[in-house]
Amino acid sequence: MLLALLIAGKMLMGTGGDRPNREEKICGKQHFWRDKREEMGYRLQYSLLDGHARILDKNNIRKATGTMSAMEEKFERLVSGSFLKPGDVIGVSRALYDHYGIYIGDGKVIHYADKTKDFGRNVSIYETDLKEFTEGSEDYFVLHFPKAGGPPRKIRSSTNFDKNPREQTGIFDFLFKAKYNLFSPEETIERAKSRLGERAYNFTRNNCEHFALWCKTGVSFSRQVDMVLSI
Repeated sequence: MLLALLIAGKMLMGTGGDRPNREEKICGKQHFWRDKREEMGYRLQYSLLDGHARILDKNNIRKATGTMSAMEEKFERLVSGSFLKPGDVIGVSRALYDHYGIYIGDGKVIHYADKTKDFGRNVSIYETDLKEFTEGSEDYFVLHFPKAGGPPRKIRSSTNFDKNPREQTGIFDFLFKAKYNLFSPEETIERAKSRLGERAYNFTRNNCEHFALWCKTGVSFSRQVDMVLSI
């Protein structure tokens, strides 16, 4: 029974990236946790039971938990003091969908949207301010691309959230197992700029997510569309 639970735990932790987290103080002895890295007051730990990871601050407050691959990247971003990096695929979770773009630095994002809202009659690819893109929210995410391949996963800027919307497993997760080539941050930004002014938006074939993932990987796909079609 214990072995079955451990295997199930590994399968669950193998999906998703940055898992829901409540900032809580970790107390007592930590028999099944080991430190992997410590820097700038943060500790990256891994579990001996199921291999997943977590990040603690200097006061033993849990700041994040998830797969080791995702936590290693979030750790680097927390330590650097700058969560966003030029060339990131950035997204923000609206009520019913995620909106995507490419962060190009200096507080600017290139995305596929109407000038006043995500959808409208004049949707195009254009450059906007980060604050406008997130609609003033400080809770957004960047996509993490696992080194082992598979679909990209979300890493949230927040360290205290109840859910990571639309991170459920879909058909795409089982189909997209091969490793992909990632363009450098500079190449990603150039690819985004090369399509400025485009007005060929299509919800199922050329939406904001298709655009952002194409800029980073050269592959145009939308996990959200996949999830809808798999229902």
